[in-house]
Amino acid sequence: MTGDRLAVIDLGSNTFHLLICEINADGLLSTIYKDRIYVKLASGGLDQIDPASIDRGLEAMQLFAEQIKAYDVKHIRCIGTAALRETKNGKEVADKFTKATGLTIEIIDGHREAGYILRGIKTALPPLDKYALIMDIGGGSVEFILFKGDTIAFKGSYKIGVAVLYQKFHHSDPMSPAEVGALEDFLEMELAELMAAVKELPGYYLIGASGSFEVINDVMPRIATSAHWTEMDIVGISGYLDEIISTNISRRRQIPEIPIERLDYIVVAYILIRYVFRHIPPEKLFYCEFALKEGVLAEMAGA
Repeated sequence: MTGDRLAVIDLGSNTFHLLICEINADGLLSTIYKDRIYVKLASGGLDQIDPASIDRGLEAMQLFAEQIKAYDVKHIRCIGTAALRETKNGKEVADKFTKATGLTIEIIDGHREAGYILRGIKTALPPLDKYALIMDIGGGSVEFILFKGDTIAFKGSYKIGVAVLYQKFHHSDPMSPAEVGALEDFLEMELAELMAAVKELPGYYLIGASGSFEVINDVMPRIATSAHWTEMDIVGISGYLDEIISTNISRRRQIPEIPIERLDYIVVAYILIRYVFRHIPPEKLFYCEFALKEGVLAEMAGA
């Protein structure tokens, strides 16, 4: 109904997002407030959420609850992803957040998460003439969706988020060749089914839908730009990824495009992206700022 306000909180394993929208006279959603807080809920891995991470998450949820109240939002959904669904105490932590804020948290599985990501991206991007592979890199998991129009050829959620990879492999600074090699061997094993599915295609486009791709989008030249997506020029991307992967944290602090909150995880994220580029090179690369929360909003609005 016109004037109704809807809110989605995405409790990601690395970042918590709040998006508040209003239904306008045309029945479309207009953004009236959005925020993100780097909680790093999965900073201790996917075994158990540690007390410091719980405190950061609680503080973020309380701030978001205040904004929801200030904007007089009536329809609210809070979505918990990998950290809350995979850790031993995830349900307990979600209940703690609910008790403190009054906001009920839905903990969803990886396939449902991937479905929301696809729905969100399809509300932003125009139809594409080839299959596209969505790659949404989170702290606890990475979602891959291979689709063309209404056809979904592959959909999977993998426990290879940046917090997980950082804990497993990033032990020296910069990462040693042995650590990089071990990470790539791990990806070869984990992503074998995905790689096989994409290699069957005559070509495809890659759609990045996460903060790591947001940083790449700030660096690479752009071929086309719209309100919520860009197509990047991928000439030179391999050299850029190699350069950042080889840096230590002191050097990364001097690179203005890398937010301070991503200084640690960005190396393993870029190794993952480089792995995809090396083994299944895309013809085009898009960045889309829409993802899970926009997909949830579309469902709420009946779009």
